[in-house]
Amino acid sequence: MVDPSTNPDEFTLSTATHDGCEVVTLAGELDLVNAARVSDTLDSATSGPSKVVVDLTGLTFIDSSGIHAILAPRAGQQDIVIVCPSGNVRRVFDVTRIDQVVPLYETLDEALARLG
Repeated sequence: MVDPSTNPDEFTLSTATHDGCEVVTLAGELDLVNAARVSDTLDSATSGPSKVVVDLTGLTFIDSSGIHAILAPRAGQQDIVIVCPSGNVRRVFDVTRIDQVVPLYETLDEALARLG
């Protein structure tokens, strides 16, 4: 088994509540293998009254299945914003013009302030 602390590409997902917002933090590589887990987590997070922040600060790779898992329409969806600082993942979001569909922020603090 690979220790995630020694393999930065190992996918991790965590959730927490900050300032009344549900924060879903993704790190490592988000691809087809992990997309269903992300989708299920966001389905649960968006079904409640909280606004949702998806923090991609620790993400090193994303493919189309990962993008779909994050942006798929959800019943009763609350506001979703994405934290995606400069780097490879941000370049994918810029090229696909995702910033025209959902707000992108450089830091979690900026996203929380926007939703607060």
